[in-house]
Amino acid sequence: MDNPEATKVFRAEKTTPNRDDFKVLMIGCMIGILLLLVLPVGGKIYDQKFVERPFVTATVEVVQTDDYAHPMILYDADAVIPVRATWVTAIRDERDQRLETRRGEGNYSAKEDSPRLWTWFAFFDNGSGADAPAVPDKPFKVCIWYISQTIRSAVDDETPEVCSDLFYPNNPNNAEIEE
Repeated sequence: MDNPEATKVFRAEKTTPNRDDFKVLMIGCMIGILLLLVLPVGGKIYDQKFVERPFVTATVEVVQTDDYAHPMILYDADAVIPVRATWVTAIRDERDQRLETRRGEGNYSAKEDSPRLWTWFAFFDNGSGADAPAVPDKPFKVCIWYISQTIRSAVDDETPEVCSDLFYPNNPNNAEIEE
């Protein structure tokens, strides 16, 4: 340990204060640029590989209330991450044939909420001014699915179609009429 060279610590040699400050500034800028380039790519990889799929899940149920002439829709949509989505709703008959379709745009957050009861016309309103589809007079179900994209990284996802149970409009108990 008598050798003074052996006790040296890894350190840059001191030059002038201005030159030392410039070195720190340059290294800080390089680290900042590196972070700005790596973080968005890391967020996109995280959204692609690790975020739960589908991004949006929904429940839909057709119900008849005493105080409204048309059936109402009990609906809830929850997202696992903030997304922009195109929602697509379809009315299907008992043979699963599509009778009507509507689509619109929406933003969905990861905040937990409760199902809400929607009027027939409000549920199918897509903001285009088009009339809501007529309530079918034969048994039907309402289906919905989403084509979504995360807000922070633009990763795409498509939700499988979710449908309500069959609704029988001429039966107040909504039970299948046995013949």
